[in-house]
Amino acid sequence: MQNENILIWLPSPMGDAILATPALRAIREHYKDAKITFLASDVVRDVLSPCPFNDEWLTVKNENPLKLASEIKKYNFSRSILFKNSFGSALTVFLAGIKNRIGYSRDGRGLFLTEKLYPQKLSNGKFRPQPMLDYYLSIASALDAETNDRELKIDFTVQDESELKDKLPEVFSLKGPLIILVPGGAFGPSKCWPAERFAQTADRLIENHNAKVIISVTPNEAEKEIANKICSLSKNELINLADNPLSIGELKVLFSFADLVICNDTGPRHIATAFGRKVITMYGPNEPVWTQTGYENEIHIVGKAPCAPCLKPNCDKKEHICMESITAERVCHAADMMLKNKDFSELSDYIPQFEELSHQFFIEKNYIENFKQAGLTDFDKIFSFKAGENLKKENLAGFRSRRKFRLNENSSDLYLKRYNKPPLDVQLDKWLCNHWSTTCGQFEFNAADKLNKAGTNTAKVVAFGWENDLIFEKRSFIISEQIQNAVSLEQKLPVYFDEPDSKENLIKRRNFTVKLAEFIKRFHATGFRHRDLYLCHIFCDDNENFTLIDLARAFKPILLVDRFQIKDISQLFYSAPAKYFSRTDRLRFYKIYTGHKKLTGRDEEFISAVLSKVKQMARHDRKHDRIVPYKDIK
Repeated sequence: MQNENILIWLPSPMGDAILATPALRAIREHYKDAKITFLASDVVRDVLSPCPFNDEWLTVKNENPLKLASEIKKYNFSRSILFKNSFGSALTVFLAGIKNRIGYSRDGRGLFLTEKLYPQKLSNGKFRPQPMLDYYLSIASALDAETNDRELKIDFTVQDESELKDKLPEVFSLKGPLIILVPGGAFGPSKCWPAERFAQTADRLIENHNAKVIISVTPNEAEKEIANKICSLSKNELINLADNPLSIGELKVLFSFADLVICNDTGPRHIATAFGRKVITMYGPNEPVWTQTGYENEIHIVGKAPCAPCLKPNCDKKEHICMESITAERVCHAADMMLKNKDFSELSDYIPQFEELSHQFFIEKNYIENFKQAGLTDFDKIFSFKAGENLKKENLAGFRSRRKFRLNENSSDLYLKRYNKPPLDVQLDKWLCNHWSTTCGQFEFNAADKLNKAGTNTAKVVAFGWENDLIFEKRSFIISEQIQNAVSLEQKLPVYFDEPDSKENLIKRRNFTVKLAEFIKRFHATGFRHRDLYLCHIFCDDNENFTLIDLARAFKPILLVDRFQIKDISQLFYSAPAKYFSRTDRLRFYKIYTGHKKLTGRDEEFISAVLSKVKQMARHDRKHDRIVPYKDIK
């Protein structure tokens, strides 16, 4: 190791380069006596300098593999470590004749690597989202480096600080907090929160906290325009860095002084994290998992939309729903809690992160230790598990089983669904509904994941996995967490449904019907249909938040969309007891659900189809001596 001459090719995005610093630190510690050279763009070099993790820098001036390989060859590197994922980077180090070449085998570049890592993939062939911090640490781990230290770290020079004092002397003599707004993003405009809301947020922070607000943007025309718009909409004077650009070194100094940074999911967010600042990050079209760091002083606010995460730089919808769903009120409340040093741990949106404990066996990070302690670490142990309560159900298929259990005395209740050798027709149905090969456990997890991202609450999944026998399913499972302080609407409606028909209770019932209609409307707006949308599958908590459960049959139909919509509404209509829901309530529900104040001919046809389906269901139940929850509507 002491004679090693190592080339590390860094990722291009500034944010990714900062996320790589824990891995770079680990490699430096592992190869203490080696000479380490970083190959990077000027921007990455500036953001990481000064850097204790390397000895020399090479700058990427020409990305032509032949020319760059010729330049690299002069340095006689013994090893190359590729943090950059491009095909060209692997080809370049191969052509440069570097003996040892490690990196991720993807996009056809594995041929040029001597040591290969394989990124996790989903069943549809796409890459499974995982934090880039861990993605890079896996490279260091493959080199036998110690990877326990996950802290992001960058620095600046005394000269950088001196130059910032000359440009922005007011920053060094503030009476209130320094707040930096980062409204742009190199990814594209789809990541950007509306300028009007940044302006509203700036005004409230100035008025409520006597804050000094700085708008930080890169010196390109698109971001300058955003910054200028925010300043023009604000009622207060803001510092606009579009008018007074800073070097990257000066920017690092500025961020190191910030009391709070409010930003889109973009590179400067990681500068703030690396300096231990408080951060509020807003996500829209992007998958939040990729940039997670586990940083405790950060609030994550995830925009909800049926099309999110689309991963598109430009939104092609009429309304930019995902980012517009984030209100200025929510951001200001989060900022207020942070600036007052109050507990803000509950303000972040839940962003699940799953680790592959063994092949195709995934556990949510927060549950890994508890699962290990309980011995639930592989498929055989999951399928032989008999603790807790066996949830038997009439007509439950033989290949399915359900259990309710706890991992320990302090854990919440968990629900385990197991699928053991499901029949071929069941598997083919899942394939058809998924539009791709899948397993029963995967199918349910994917539905829950997509619906949560679109703004429809589902039970929190804490583990799932599957085993295949060639291309068909051998067995699969999914484990979800109990919904706290909630029961199904079939078991219990809010107390005011059983109380006397006072004016106050009637208003509460009406509002409940409106909320339920809006919930179902949002669900159907995702394109999903449930196929079992009875009240027993909708849970309601103490704050009247709804959660949809039992997603084994939920899917996005390509054909017969209206038919499945009618089926869902019919099931909901049928299971709603006549004792509580009148014809007026049902009509109110429908108008809110459709957004129509007056019924159209199309609405009347839809309602007629629902009533026909409902009466058919009633006849079937009467035939089998079962209770009919609704009464016939003439």
